[in-house]
This record gives sequence, C-alpha cells and structure tokens, in this order.
Amino acid sequence: MELTERQNKIVQMLKENSPMTGEEIGEALGLSVPTLRADLRLLTAIEVLAARPKVGYIYRTEQPNKVDYDNLYGIPIKDILLPTTEIGEDASMQDAVTKLFIEDVGSLYVVDANDQLVGLISRKDLLRASFTSDNPKSMLAGVVMTRMPNIVMATPDTTVLEAGKLLLEHEVDSLPVAEKAGSRHVIGKITKNRIFQHFIERS
Repeated sequence: MELTERQNKIVQMLKENSPMTGEEIGEALGLSVPTLRADLRLLTAIEVLAARPKVGYIYRTEQPNKVDYDNLYGIPIKDILLPTTEIGEDASMQDAVTKLFIEDVGSLYVVDANDQLVGLISRKDLLRASFTSDNPKSMLAGVVMTRMPNIVMATPDTTVLEAGKLLLEHEVDSLPVAEKAGSRHVIGKITKNRIFQHFIERS
C-alpha cells in the first residue's frame, strides 16, 4: 500500500530518530496528537512502526515480509501440476475402487484407447453406483463415470487464481489439465490441496 505524504514524513523522522512520543512527533510536524492518531495507528498496524509503552514510537528495522500476490495467484498452474491417475473405460468398478484407494486419490481420469479423456470417476460416483446397481462390482468404468463434456477442464496457462475459482464454482476437488484448449489429452491435474500447498510453500 502507498503511504500518504504525512505518513512518509513520520516514517522518515523515526528512521532518523527513534524513539519519539506522539507529542514529540506532533510538535515536529506542527500538528496535534489527535490529528496524528490515525496515521500512527495505521503505521503500527502494518508494522512499519512499533509502539513501546512509556517510551514512544520506534521505526522497525526488520520489516515484515510482504506477500507477493502475483507470485501466489498469478502464476500458471503448469508450474504446480500433479500427475493424473488414469483408468481405461473398460475397467470394472472393482478395479476403479482398488486403484482409487491404492493411489490415495480423490478421482480417476477415464481415457480411451487413444489416451483421450472421456470421463472422470470420483468417490461420490462410486458410492452412488454401489447403491443403484444390483451387481456394482461388474459395472464398467464407462458406465459409472461422469462423461465429457460435463467435466470442467483447465489448460497449462490457467492461473492459480482462475483454477481456484473454477474449483469453487463447480464444487469439484480437481481439474484435469489438457495440453491446450480444445484438447482431451490430459497432462496433469490441479486440486484444492495442491493450491493450498502452493500458498504455504510461497508464503
């Protein structure tokens, strides 16, 4: 954030001479303490200054780390992609359940013989199928899955912020990432947990 001219004067004054009381600062600027109170409160809140009881205000020589929002939200997701867990559309539901839990993932991407995405199986899809079928173990992945084009996809150039908005808007845990717009060849995925991990690593 940008400081006002008066706030910059206060900061410069305390850089050169700390500590100073509110009265001393006001006297130097020809202003009353009540007039300066909002400025001093702001500068203390953003940790440019520190207030010491019975001492006054001092300039913080160690400034807090500033959050680089461009680095957090603006980078393309190609830099933080996770590998996909795939299964063929002719695989059985039992195979899908086994793979889902062995790989410890929230969803499986169903691909055809040409390695093109045709659908997605989530844990919710498997649970639904187990209640609606007389013999769920024999059902094929192609029957259980959510089919294209009902799957929200991203591309490598989608930003972290854009991906996060898609995940929230469509209430899904992951997005398949196609190699380019219009393609069904998936090169990775982005998840809510991966975005959260990215924020922790960069903060």
